[in-house]
Amino acid sequence: MGPLSRRHVLQMIGATGTVLLAGCRPATAAPTMMAPAGVLPKLWADALPKPWRLTLAPAQQDWTPADQARADLLVMADGWLDAHPADKLQPIASEPLFSQLDGQAKALLADLGALQDRVLPLSVSPWVMLLRDDPAMTQKGWSLLLDSSMAGRVVLPASPRLVMSLADNLGGGQALSALRRQVLTYDDRQATNWLLKGEAKLVVLPLNRCIALLGRDPRLRAVLPASGAPLHWTVLLRPEASREPVPQSWVEQGWGDPLRRRLVQQGWRAPIASSGAMADQNALSARLRPLLFPSADTWSRCWSLPPLLPHDRSALEELWRDSAPEPPSR
Repeated sequence: MGPLSRRHVLQMIGATGTVLLAGCRPATAAPTMMAPAGVLPKLWADALPKPWRLTLAPAQQDWTPADQARADLLVMADGWLDAHPADKLQPIASEPLFSQLDGQAKALLADLGALQDRVLPLSVSPWVMLLRDDPAMTQKGWSLLLDSSMAGRVVLPASPRLVMSLADNLGGGQALSALRRQVLTYDDRQATNWLLKGEAKLVVLPLNRCIALLGRDPRLRAVLPASGAPLHWTVLLRPEASREPVPQSWVEQGWGDPLRRRLVQQGWRAPIASSGAMADQNALSARLRPLLFPSADTWSRCWSLPPLLPHDRSALEELWRDSAPEPPSR
């Protein structure tokens, strides 16, 4: 795969246009929640009470204004919050839910500006490095991405914003150019396939996308460095045309037993103060437990990526362009 296109860079950094439309909904229409396939855990989606309906939409970048005008609630990954300005959303209006949030969820909301009362974090999963079992290599943390043995064999997310965040963790400066020289391709969706085919040695992806594979294949190991990791959030929004309140009991069902423990087994952590209790940790094997429930110090070092201000977005787009590896000489 070649360098990311300008269009993809703009999408993933956040320079998408406003895509919400107020629209008009029939008063008799059943309330609808819309989510891209794979973003909302199926176990939780199946618990959605009647008369609510779930619409599994195309990928987030393919949503149309008409799609979203028909939805009462939207569920998405946090990387797409840039596309949803506060004046096109309603407040979540559920203090009992916000009061349960943990420190990481509150830190995410604090960085959202005008969006902070219009976004509800539903679940979180850390980004991790996945590689074939090599205990000596896994001790290096994120610096493993720059190891000479990984040159040309690293698969990174198709998100310049997240790649640049990892480079900042590696020291900033020339780290971004060095990191990009290590890349085989940018493809977090098919990352495990690249690894299993042997074309990649290391891939970076959210834990919830690889935890099942880790449980089946003892040759694989995932690493959440002690220095922390980016966090992959699933969030809920209310479009401005919605007449429906957030189904609070449904949210709390996913945050409570026994569904919460089943979601833990799929790599999802509830963003609430009681998450990480021994019952949650015991839902995972000793090998997987530190990935979703690391030490309190490591978890506190994890970080979120809130939407960018326009001038920051322009600066990062320029930085991404300037850090592109030189093409090979003929």
